[in-house]
Amino acid sequence: MMRWVAIGSLCLALLFAGASSYLVWRNGHLREDLDAATRRLRVAERQADDARQTADVLDAHIKRMQEDRRTHDADLRRLREREGYDAPLSDFLGDAFDRL
Repeated sequence: MMRWVAIGSLCLALLFAGASSYLVWRNGHLREDLDAATRRLRVAERQADDARQTADVLDAHIKRMQEDRRTHDADLRRLREREGYDAPLSDFLGDAFDRL
C-alpha cells in the first residue's frame, strides 16, 4: 500500500512539474509578446505625436498664409478704389512699362 502511495505521489509531483514548466514556458512567450506590443505601442504614440506636431505647424502656416492673403486683398482693394485706377499711365510710367 505504501508503494502505491509513493508511486501516486511521484506521478502527482511529475504532473505538477510538467504543468509548472509549461506555465513558465508560456509565461515567457507571453512576456515576449507583451514586450513587442509595448514597443509597437510606443512607436505608434511617437508617430501620433509627430503627426500632431506636423498638423500644428501646417495650421500655423495656413493661418499665416490666410493673413497674408487678406492683407494683399485689402491692398488690392485699396489700390482699385484709388482715383484714376483705370486712367492711362503717365508718360514716365508708360516709357518704363515699354522698356520692360
